[in-house]
Amino acid sequence: MQSTLTGGADAVVLTGWQQAREAYRSKDLRQAMYDEGAVIMEDCLLVLHGEAHRRRRRVENRLFRRETFAHWERRVLGNTLEAVLAPYVAAGRADLRALGYRAAISLTATIAGVDHDPANVAHTSRLEGFVRTFSAGATLAHSTRDPEEVRREVREQLQAFRAGMLGESLDRRRELLARLAAGQISEEDLPRDVATLLLRHQEALDISAAVIEREICFYLQAGAHSTADTYTHALDELFSRAAAHPTDLERAATDLGFAQRCVHESLRLNPASPVAWREPLRTVSLRDGTVLPEGSRVVIDLATVNRDPEVWGPDAGVFNPDRRVPEGANPWGLSFGAGAHACIGAELDGGMEVLDGEIPDDDHLYGTVAVMVTATLAAGGRPDPHNPPVQDPNTKRPHFSSYPIVFPEPQEQP
Repeated sequence: MQSTLTGGADAVVLTGWQQAREAYRSKDLRQAMYDEGAVIMEDCLLVLHGEAHRRRRRVENRLFRRETFAHWERRVLGNTLEAVLAPYVAAGRADLRALGYRAAISLTATIAGVDHDPANVAHTSRLEGFVRTFSAGATLAHSTRDPEEVRREVREQLQAFRAGMLGESLDRRRELLARLAAGQISEEDLPRDVATLLLRHQEALDISAAVIEREICFYLQAGAHSTADTYTHALDELFSRAAAHPTDLERAATDLGFAQRCVHESLRLNPASPVAWREPLRTVSLRDGTVLPEGSRVVIDLATVNRDPEVWGPDAGVFNPDRRVPEGANPWGLSFGAGAHACIGAELDGGMEVLDGEIPDDDHLYGTVAVMVTATLAAGGRPDPHNPPVQDPNTKRPHFSSYPIVFPEPQEQP
């Protein structure tokens, strides 16, 4: 198996909008991006297919509901951001990648079911180390490092994670479920997280303890990695646009609706993964005549699909948060996927879509990333003029390994 973005010389590459939508919705194309990352991704929701995927998704959908997203965005995220941002603002500088990771990890730990205090810097740093290793293992197909070295690191870190944070968190949830069964506590006393959900339905899903552990790690690394990446790219696009549109930074700092549009437009141009891989379980013919042979590698080139000028117009490659979204499309393009494997946490990261002409009501969810972007800009975060951002050399994906920013000195009170 070749570790390239395009999937190898024999891959069928889809670059058109309609091709990609059809491929995403085909039940005969299985997820193939994470085969090399089985050390951390084996039997996780993202790689399951058919009935096994439907059963797991039905259970996990009970957690990923709008009312739960509202709880996470309005009650959990605010406290998390306050705790995470404060030391960076006080120091006058930060790295967007580190800041985004730290904020995202604290939230995704809550979602995954790993007990965590975002104000505990040492605990957060340890958790961050675990998650970065798990992310490297999951995205092994695009790594520039030795695959066996990465797998060895993942196994070692997974063992250490299991022996400490994860084991303690799972034991606490097992105890709570036992107390619920004994009538000592109510449903409202249970944590709202993946760990509790899977432990409760372990027998019905017929999954092992190892699968539960990997699923928790999947949510940790996928949530933290993609959220931090989206956050960094959205701010980078805003900073770049500020030269011609200087008021946009203030708009994004004070208007969550505008910040959300910036995030959606950045997601379209900078999907967390620039490609998606699929393997046909039988030969599939798309409506335009493109044939996808059984067992072949099908590459959905999201970076090109999301910039299709036939859908997005001649300026499809330009970041424009005021862009009018085409009929039948989402403002983020296909960056959250589509069909059975559409991102289960899309509304958590991106919020609820606002149609043209609509005014969000008081119950509107703006998404984790928009809230993070607004909080950073409101605190005065701007690019460090002396330290430019750096691309990550350990992956073929277009990610920043560092993005230094500075904060203004606190004003003295009269």
